[in-house]
Amino acid sequence: MEHILQEKGVTAYVESCGLHSTFLGNPPDRRMQDVAEAHGITLDNRAKIFEESFFDQFDAIFCVTEDILSAVKAMAHSKKHLDKVFLATHFSTKYKDEEIPDPYFGGEKGFELLWDRVEDSCKSIFTHFFVDSPS
Repeated sequence: MEHILQEKGVTAYVESCGLHSTFLGNPPDRRMQDVAEAHGITLDNRAKIFEESFFDQFDAIFCVTEDILSAVKAMAHSKKHLDKVFLATHFSTKYKDEEIPDPYFGGEKGFELLWDRVEDSCKSIFTHFFVDSPS
């Protein structure tokens, strides 16, 4: 998402988080980094935990699976917060409301297959929020 925003000259703050501390502070899986680098993108973020304060800090929150979507919605304390939470593929025409599965056990090919879904989702989010959205 950061790469797309940068390419389009749009300044926005993007954060990536998980719901559990299992990989807290770790970089993305090496296989995901390799796939991103093959597409000209460097992933240099570290695993963080989703915080309830993010509902007030961000305009939108995207979740990759239905389970995560449900867990994040359960943390929301108002309709305003709930209205910010979407499945990451929600605005996609290609993968509309499909999950972005964890490729961890799918070997190297699983990460490459995942890339198209992630890239399409990010482009669709950009279009919805920055191109089609009225100012």
